[in-house]
Amino acid sequence: MKQAFKRTITTILLLFPAIFVLAQTTVSGLVTTKQGKPIPGVNIFIKDTYDGASSDDEGWFTFRTSENAKQVLMATFIGYKSWEQEIDLTSDIKLKIELQESVNTLDAVTITAGSFTADDEGRASVMKPLDIYTTPSANGDVMAAIRTMPGTQASADDGRLLVRGGDVYETATYIDGLVAAKPYYSKTPDVATRGRFSPSLFTGVQFNTGGYSAEYGQALSSVLVLNSTGKAENDNTGISLMSVGGEANHTSSWDKSSLMLSGGYINFSGYNKIFNSNIDWGKPVESVNGTAVFRYKPRSSGLFKAYVTTDYGNLAYNVPAGSDGNPMKISNRVATVYSNLSYRDCISDKSCYRLGVSSTFQDQKTGLAADDVNTREWRVETRFALVHDMSEGIKLTWGANETSHLYNQDYIQAEGETYTGKFKDHLLGVFVEPEIKFSKNLAIRPGLRSEYSSVINRWNVAPRFAVALKTGEDAQLSGAWGMYHQTPQPDYLKLTTNLDFEKATHYILSYQFGDVSERLFRAEAYYKTYSDLVTYSAGENGLPSNLQNTGDGYAGGLDIFWRDQKTIKGFDYWVTYSYIDTKRKYKYYPEKATPEFVSAHTFSVVGKYWVNKINTQIGMSFTAASGRPYNDPNSTVFNGEKTKMYSDLSLNFSHVFYLGNQYSVFYCSVNNVLGNDNILSYRPSDLADAQGNYNLIPVKRDLKRMVFVGLFLNF
Repeated sequence: MKQAFKRTITTILLLFPAIFVLAQTTVSGLVTTKQGKPIPGVNIFIKDTYDGASSDDEGWFTFRTSENAKQVLMATFIGYKSWEQEIDLTSDIKLKIELQESVNTLDAVTITAGSFTADDEGRASVMKPLDIYTTPSANGDVMAAIRTMPGTQASADDGRLLVRGGDVYETATYIDGLVAAKPYYSKTPDVATRGRFSPSLFTGVQFNTGGYSAEYGQALSSVLVLNSTGKAENDNTGISLMSVGGEANHTSSWDKSSLMLSGGYINFSGYNKIFNSNIDWGKPVESVNGTAVFRYKPRSSGLFKAYVTTDYGNLAYNVPAGSDGNPMKISNRVATVYSNLSYRDCISDKSCYRLGVSSTFQDQKTGLAADDVNTREWRVETRFALVHDMSEGIKLTWGANETSHLYNQDYIQAEGETYTGKFKDHLLGVFVEPEIKFSKNLAIRPGLRSEYSSVINRWNVAPRFAVALKTGEDAQLSGAWGMYHQTPQPDYLKLTTNLDFEKATHYILSYQFGDVSERLFRAEAYYKTYSDLVTYSAGENGLPSNLQNTGDGYAGGLDIFWRDQKTIKGFDYWVTYSYIDTKRKYKYYPEKATPEFVSAHTFSVVGKYWVNKINTQIGMSFTAASGRPYNDPNSTVFNGEKTKMYSDLSLNFSHVFYLGNQYSVFYCSVNNVLGNDNILSYRPSDLADAQGNYNLIPVKRDLKRMVFVGLFLNF
């Protein structure tokens, strides 16, 4: 009996797999695109089970399942919409699955007209923060590195961004979406300034040369958006020893937060004793600065950022003032405090928000011979933005910002007279901007922005529109149109508030081909019109009078960019060329003319080669620009003369070595290696000679050749 029982059990166990197989159903088929092209690697499975398979190289798949009755069959693959269909498993199933491409694929079109981005997510990325440090002509200045991008002017006598014919005030700078009202150190006549913020604070740079998003306003020409770093992951101490000063910093990192403190001191006194300067310095540049950066990450989707920096600078020098040769002393002492607090988080997996507040306070005391100009400014901006993924291919961004601006200036003459100009402004801005992807090849971004300024008691409405069309695997066309407004400058509002917004309209068409990680080519044509620019005539004591919004103008041109990081191993270079034709009537101009800061042709090339065997990078940058116009008061044509061509060849090298497990860098750069004595402009003297002619004073860069040496140690 026992033997018979064992034989029965054994037979059942042996037959069970066969019974199980006989009870299974076969699911098979073919996966293709809508055009019939097979798709390999697609995951096909019964929903809520482990039964499934992947399609082969020709799109075919097959698998067995013990499920029965009605079930849901699913197919998923990156870059395509998920597919699902109810099937009846009472018998074998054979079917054809067609997948539709998702509009949010990795190779989907992106709207890039007018925009060069350098963040980790930007497909049009052209410059990383490391590029800023290693561009020879930049010397670690964000603004100087950006000037190697197309659409900018070679402004060695100014240092600030001049974009597509726009004046320096027409470019706005934002940090984490919040305005940085004073992005440069104080500017004085004939001396170039530099950017206030260190590149090491940022993970990316977005430079919009025109046609920018409705999220931003108060910039007639362009915006520069700097995205700061997140929470630091490691402790670090750094000491920088430089030919013009020093800096020290320390970073502490914890589980959910980090804190970085830094301080620096700059003094050009010793440097100017070694190298001859074109400036007659009485007090060479001296400054001290301090920065604190705090990050707190309460959860994976949330991040709080706090950034505070302060600096104080002092300088004095003499400039030729008249034909009699007597110099005029210019001095400048300025203290600035900038803070930026922001928080971003997500309400759900489809809705995220960001909010923040930034504050800029500056107290500046400028001496002009025996006269003093004391200026105090305070700007506070609060901003809120919400981003919704409405559905696949539709994203809606909307928000608001409010900026309070207090301004007070006292002009104290040597004779004892004091002229005071002051105003208070509240600027309210609201915007809405959907981005719609009809397919992975076509996207549009309509936008609308509106602002109200209390100081001039005016509203503006600014519609904007951008479109992108993918024309090949690595090629696309983009276009943008938009209206832009800007409140008149403080130098005008301190005298009168009976003014309107200045206005500009942008038209942009661009073509882009390639991948920035290998090779990227981009060409962009643009046309920009100006209206309601502020004009004035010379009044009493040299102050503007008869201020009106009667100015206008245009700017049109072509920008070309090429970057290659693949052809030669270890070698990275980019080439830019810009052509511009522009005229405008604004400020004191008696007629439409090309502004004195514009070169019709600008060419730039930057190259860097990494020598792996010795851990050293060698860099070169060359910039050439056609002559800029200047006004000769002895001529009947306003801004009718031109300087000679400008050129600058700069070299640098960076050697990396390690102290423990931390890398350190020895850095050296030489600007204007060939020592070209470029005349950047001419300034007429204040006095005429006996024949009524005015002498012209050449304006040159303060140092014909700048040598910088730095040792940057990390522990």
